[in-house]
Amino acid sequence: MNDIIDIATDLRTQSPERIWGLSAGSVYSALSAKAVSEPLEERLTPHVRAETLRTNDERDLSDVVEIHEWGLEELGLTDGGRLTLLGSVVAVSDNPRPLIRATAVARIQSAETVLRSCSEIEENVPRREFDSLLADEWDEVVLGPLLGSLGFATIHPDSVEFSLERIKTALHVQQRTSREVAISEAYFRILPNLTSLTDESCIQDLVKQITGESPSGELSGTVVAATLTNSTTTFVDEDEISDAILEQRQEHQTEFDTLRSLLTPAAKSATSHVETDHPIEIDDVSDIAQLDDETRSLLLDIVATVSTHPDLTKFAVGFLTSQGASITPYAIYQALSSVQGVKCEVSDAVVEFESVPQEVSGDDLREEYTTYLVEECSAVKHRIETLSDASVTSTPTPVAAEMVVAEECESLRSGDVTPVYFTYTLPAPDALGEKKMGDYVGDSRGLGRERARLRRWHDERSSGLRSYTAMTDRLFSHGLEHDIEDKVLRIMTPFDDDTFNEYVAQIRRLLDHGFRLRLLTRHTKEPWEWRRLQRNLLSEIKEHRDRVTVRTYSRFKEHQRVTPDMDFRDLGEFGIHGKLQTVGEPEEGAALLGSANFMENSYDWNPECGVYTERTQFVDAAIEFFDIVWDISSADELSVDRLQEIPDHPLIPTYYS
Repeated sequence: MNDIIDIATDLRTQSPERIWGLSAGSVYSALSAKAVSEPLEERLTPHVRAETLRTNDERDLSDVVEIHEWGLEELGLTDGGRLTLLGSVVAVSDNPRPLIRATAVARIQSAETVLRSCSEIEENVPRREFDSLLADEWDEVVLGPLLGSLGFATIHPDSVEFSLERIKTALHVQQRTSREVAISEAYFRILPNLTSLTDESCIQDLVKQITGESPSGELSGTVVAATLTNSTTTFVDEDEISDAILEQRQEHQTEFDTLRSLLTPAAKSATSHVETDHPIEIDDVSDIAQLDDETRSLLLDIVATVSTHPDLTKFAVGFLTSQGASITPYAIYQALSSVQGVKCEVSDAVVEFESVPQEVSGDDLREEYTTYLVEECSAVKHRIETLSDASVTSTPTPVAAEMVVAEECESLRSGDVTPVYFTYTLPAPDALGEKKMGDYVGDSRGLGRERARLRRWHDERSSGLRSYTAMTDRLFSHGLEHDIEDKVLRIMTPFDDDTFNEYVAQIRRLLDHGFRLRLLTRHTKEPWEWRRLQRNLLSEIKEHRDRVTVRTYSRFKEHQRVTPDMDFRDLGEFGIHGKLQTVGEPEEGAALLGSANFMENSYDWNPECGVYTERTQFVDAAIEFFDIVWDISSADELSVDRLQEIPDHPLIPTYYS
């Protein structure tokens, strides 16, 4: 128990809260691995990859494997590593997830308790209300995240949203049928997979041989799974199935021999005729067994057929059911014995006539009866041959394994799988132009060779690399080309220069489209640096001044009071060093981060590197980081109006002034 709590703690995600790498689909894949004796690592790999994309995180694979090993045993899908009857039912299902959810509710009592308490909640509830339903540490660390992983709830730090349809489905199927019926229905589902048999009548016969119950095939898989979960653990026995096939084949052989004897009756035997005071009619067939008129008429026709063809001393009971009659052998005996002149014996398979009336007002069914016998002989012969060729295995072949993996991939949103580009700056001769590169190289042979190598590298670089200039353009364009709801452009840069002037047109267009600009920079800039920011950016977007906010973050390690006349070089300064740009919100935004300031050197000359991505989780993390620095910098917000008049001394952080 403690081991599972520790593993669940290590795999626990926070928002939303789940068990990392575990889902109803991954449990099925783990079950599939057990069925075909493959390592769980192989079957779980697609789920781990998808989860890595989905969460932008990694966890210990051994923990993921162990939580699945535990889950299979805890849910009763395996026992000692061997598939149970329940596990086999889930394995052969073409839609296994609802079965796994129903199994979890049936198997884990506290899961049912929690979900029943939530089943009528139509709206999101505060997290504290959900937490109040979790009774102990196991519920909090294992059960809560497990319910999230199985899709019953989306658990956020402050609220919980329930999947009411899944909850109600899983609760509805609990204790809906008996164990015996569930086992019969389970075998009806798994036998086509465990044997080479496809004939439904053969399958039904085998199920009755094995379980003693005739399956209807009408129960849902979730009902079967939930009932088996609450029953004694049962395993599929290969020898038991083989024995049942042998016994059923022998029964069919006996049936075939009987039908063939009925098709060619003995020439010497004959049914005797009895004189009656009037021709026998339907009213003479008693309704003692509460038979409908159609069945009574059919019985009258059989008596008429035997009376017309006294060599038919035996008549197959199956002929009645083939004509649509629903009647037991005893009811047949009751009805026929009530007819004047009829003397007979009835077994499960045959009505044997000793005498019949001389005159019967019924139809002669000899032709239909003969056709029935021929067709039935052929069908039974086919079943015998089918059973003779049948092969048996004790473990099922998983039906939905490929579908589950495909659905796992389909569940990834576009924002989960967008490319991540390595972003760089390295002098690009063609981009910088002949004059700039000529001034740079001069008459140096070494720099000439360097220019040639740089040109060759840029021509041959891999597709995964993008320049800082290209990706800054893409980030701003992303904000303009997409219908983004959270219209915020975030820029964190310790230093800037005239480079802002090159992008101010795009920034202005973003502001025209309703965006807000949040600029984070260092506080202790020289006055001329503020004037440059004013000239290159702020003066160009002054009509959108109300949507531009500038904050700084610079701190000093030792001095709590700082005055303008102090030498800042002695103060042990720390502050903004990260270089980050984001546009929009995580679901539809983009992020660019790395070593490059918003400066010419960073964009054209310095070897710089970073990352550009539109991956939802990555953008989310970048915004989260930016926002915490933004929040703690609130006291150092600078008035955009006041920045029109820059003082002649360094600005001092608010906390020290």
